[in-house]
Amino acid sequence: MAVGIYGTIRASDINISDIEIFYNYASSREAVSTDMFSLDPADVLTELQIPTSEQLPGRQNLLEGLYNLRLPATVFNATGIYTLYITGKRIYTSILDCGVLSSMPNIRGILLDSNQLDATLRSANALQGFRIEYINSDGTKLRNICRYIVSSNRVSPISSNISNSSQRTVRYTFDDTSNLLFLQLTPSSSSTLKPNSTPFIGFSSQDIILSNTLFSPICLEIVMQNEDIDSIAQLISGEQIKNVNTGELTLFDENRNIKKQFNLYSIKDDVNNALYEIKENKTNINPISFDDITSV
Repeated sequence: MAVGIYGTIRASDINISDIEIFYNYASSREAVSTDMFSLDPADVLTELQIPTSEQLPGRQNLLEGLYNLRLPATVFNATGIYTLYITGKRIYTSILDCGVLSSMPNIRGILLDSNQLDATLRSANALQGFRIEYINSDGTKLRNICRYIVSSNRVSPISSNISNSSQRTVRYTFDDTSNLLFLQLTPSSSSTLKPNSTPFIGFSSQDIILSNTLFSPICLEIVMQNEDIDSIAQLISGEQIKNVNTGELTLFDENRNIKKQFNLYSIKDDVNNALYEIKENKTNINPISFDDITSV
């Protein structure tokens, strides 16, 4: 039998509507800012298509895993450090009940109200692969504990005749017309080493967070500055004019527009010995023309 080698990473083709984006702003490395703000993913992300020459008519030619990120000037308009956090969309809901299936009493799961979910998540197994995280009674998150959904199906409650009165009498059976969703989770079954100890899957009325696992969360750091490498290089090696009478130094960009202007002068002591040479930013720019001066 031949042994093949297969790739293990699949590029995500997640819908932009299933993404959440948050950002934080700090004016400098030393500044401490814990305020988080949200962005509409539709305003900053765009799906990219494969090259036009390779596109097939009548098909969606999405280039999986690659999206264009735009930085709106209305938001990213200050110098400093922006931290972007891109993650799967979160859905807040609560557990209605924890129960078992009538036909398979060894299968434990949690019950949700499908009316609290988007219409796209109500069909059979639409929540498969989603992650569940739990909220404590005091509103804090149960850290480092999560469960994953193996299957999701519509069910309805039924009463069962059970010989052992200590067992629950309400069980659930599959019913495509019901508004209840039965979620089978993993891990949810006892280990063979300790069969009486069942893993935690939540309890009735507990708040939970549902989120998709279609891609790994991404954290980006974006530094906004007044100058980039090209503009700094232009200031160093670009054209400039110095007025030898007033000490005014003017720096120009590649189009000979005024980029910076300085006053150059010296500070001397009582006997006219130079102590300091000063280069001072000039706020009132003198509108000189490079072409006019050099054509004289």
